[in-house]
Amino acid sequence: SAQYQFLERELRAVDRSVTPWLVFAGHRPMYIYAPPSSNPAGEQPVAQLLRSSLEPLFQNYSVDLAMWGHDHSYQRTCPVFQESCTEGATVHVVAGMGGQRSGNVYPTDRPDWLQKFDHEHHGYTRFTANASSLVLEYVRGGDGETYDTVVLTKQ
Repeated sequence: SAQYQFLERELRAVDRSVTPWLVFAGHRPMYIYAPPSSNPAGEQPVAQLLRSSLEPLFQNYSVDLAMWGHDHSYQRTCPVFQESCTEGATVHVVAGMGGQRSGNVYPTDRPDWLQKFDHEHHGYTRFTANASSLVLEYVRGGDGETYDTVVLTKQ
């Protein structure tokens, strides 16, 4: 599609010597811990479509971090490719904890790629980056405590 071609062209054009960190932002998450659904527009069917169409691009162009919304929770993966923790792959973060709680009943079995999950608190994320490290923090609203910190590094 024209949109896919645009995305590939933009990813290819990034000069990593000038822009060491490649962060992608989207609405519907490619990796999402959510209740299963038989609805084709449900969380897991859409995530699977995104993985099948976009994940090879992310791997090919070394996308470091993918930020997503949609679900009213905080979720962070390991560096993940094809649903397996893989060194050097993209870390995915769902940062939808600013809105109303979803009321979802989450499955009891969490996938191996899910490293952090919080659907009970509001909060925000903040970034600090330089040429060799990118730090993402999830800060809970109310008490201001840092609930999660992930540090990505480059050689």
